[in-house]
Amino acid sequence: MSISVTNTPGAAYSNPYGAAQAEGKQNAAVPANPQDTVSISPEARAAMAKQTARTEDADAAGEVSEDQEVKEPVTAFPSFAVEFDKVTERYTAAVREHYAKAHGENLTYEDPSLHIWNKYKNPESPDFRASLSEDERAWAYDHEHDMLRGGKHFQLGNPFVFKNPPTLSSAAMEANQAFREGMDEAIQYIFKQEGIEIPEGASFRLTVDPDYTIHVSGLEDEKLAESIAQALNSGDNGENLHQHLKITSPDGESLGVNYSNGHLEALDAQQELGKEALAEVRKQVGSICFHYSSAYNPHQGPLGVMALPGTPERTPAERESSYAAVRLGAPEMLARERAGEFYQSSLQLNAQYRDIDRVDTVARNLYSDFYLQHTMNTQKTIEDYYAAAHRENSSYPFEEGVQHIKDKYQNPESSLFRFDLPPAQRDMYYRQEMALLTGSLLTMRDPYALASTGGVLSAEEMHDLAMKAVLEKLDQMLKEAKRL
Repeated sequence: MSISVTNTPGAAYSNPYGAAQAEGKQNAAVPANPQDTVSISPEARAAMAKQTARTEDADAAGEVSEDQEVKEPVTAFPSFAVEFDKVTERYTAAVREHYAKAHGENLTYEDPSLHIWNKYKNPESPDFRASLSEDERAWAYDHEHDMLRGGKHFQLGNPFVFKNPPTLSSAAMEANQAFREGMDEAIQYIFKQEGIEIPEGASFRLTVDPDYTIHVSGLEDEKLAESIAQALNSGDNGENLHQHLKITSPDGESLGVNYSNGHLEALDAQQELGKEALAEVRKQVGSICFHYSSAYNPHQGPLGVMALPGTPERTPAERESSYAAVRLGAPEMLARERAGEFYQSSLQLNAQYRDIDRVDTVARNLYSDFYLQHTMNTQKTIEDYYAAAHRENSSYPFEEGVQHIKDKYQNPESSLFRFDLPPAQRDMYYRQEMALLTGSLLTMRDPYALASTGGVLSAEEMHDLAMKAVLEKLDQMLKEAKRL
């Protein structure tokens, strides 16, 4: 497996600046070298079998060549989540490198965010990159803005960085390939260490139970099978194998892998993972899967970002910057954006809470967690509200499903048109059902879907509820501390 960067994203970074900025500002970014590739497997293998130089004690063993290397023993199966993280880091490094020169150029301006706005969103600016496609400007805008924030939320489906942008499925299979290679290597070492010899031509199957116990089947020699199982059932081997097979085993197949001719069976690296397997990937890797979000749309407009009480009115450039931060995350990340300004404000906490270690940090995390949980609950409520309509829309081939939604809410000539709904409600239904069908972002400010929960909360109401939750938790922490 390898990561290939495109060799034709450069229009974004070769366009001259406006006359006023031209002199001294010609260090705009250029595309990554078309020869550059980042190989996944070698590094994964290196992580599994670190090569270290050693020099033996001259008194004990005499002189040893400086070039002599020894392989560190591999006795444990790798972790899928760790391997997935390595794969993702490789891809994010490629994105970071692609935008590095543009980022450096942005930092030469007093207001880097405003300069990015002028380049990609402001046609009136002499810096506007009119020669770029709308798509390229949209991707560059979001990613260069994220570089200002540390480059933590890159969307890896970027077609202007990768010839074949990675998906959650393809990245998971790269990680599983590294896992399988690492597991095979570990087994070889364990067998050698334990003196286990597999007869020529013999084969067996490794299966794992939900309690992470590894079993060996298919060998006539029961003592040998028992020895293999005993040797492999150590540390986290059973759990790591179980996690790997939960993703790679087809539905209905027992969680197992075959061993023959001295090695584990090869993994089908081109396998496309189904919904259940992808759900398992998300479960195991957590928020890192947001980098592969199919919901990301660089052209998405306002997402209902709420300002906290007393927040000054933002300029268009500042608003777009906030939208970019939300666009780069999955819907769950909307909560972090909503709570973002709270992190910049001083906390008004009662003196009684000062006995809690790092109380300011604790309170900020609690506040943000409240927004996160509320957003997750809100999203679930909205999805449930439109579930029946979504099932109906999805029952058609995709293009017909899109047309079905348009007929219901935008086409008065259609027999399906919802004359019974007011225009605002039709518009909201259209937006939400289309988002569900296409995998784009739902709006969290849906008064119709949220009517059963009390409707859409204002910024002030959300702030008050979050602070109430913070103080209740701090009170609980104080009580627990006094009992110790």
